[in-house]
Amino acid sequence: MKKSLLVCTVFSALSASAFMASACQMHGNGFGAFAAYHNNNRYEAMMNQRENYPNVTLARRAVVKVGTQSTQNVGISVPLSYCNVSLTVSSSDDIELLSAQDFKLSAVSDNYDLAFTPSRPGTHEITITLNAINEGAVFSTTRTLIVEAG
Repeated sequence: MKKSLLVCTVFSALSASAFMASACQMHGNGFGAFAAYHNNNRYEAMMNQRENYPNVTLARRAVVKVGTQSTQNVGISVPLSYCNVSLTVSSSDDIELLSAQDFKLSAVSDNYDLAFTPSRPGTHEITITLNAINEGAVFSTTRTLIVEAG
């Protein structure tokens, strides 16, 4: 009886350590004793590839007053290899857009001030879509700002 209990205990300990060693490499804290052998090359390569694509940076949520003009900063980053870059801004019915809604861009890293005024209280949306072409391939990315008007 003691021998089978010992075998089960040893088998459980080995199984647990094997499971911990093969866990997902995306954990930020490492794996305790296995942290020194932790390899994040795949994750780092994936993050470096993001720099090769156009990107729109926009807050996720804005709390504003009804009838008052508000502005949100939109970061735009487009690598030089992209052409025919355009930005389209659309909104819910109860949001008046005060800044440009459709315009062409060259390959840029710039900021765009999104100005708007909500006409009614509630939750509204503003959507920004960036379209571009790279070596004949179409690229598109969309970001949405949730506007809480009160």
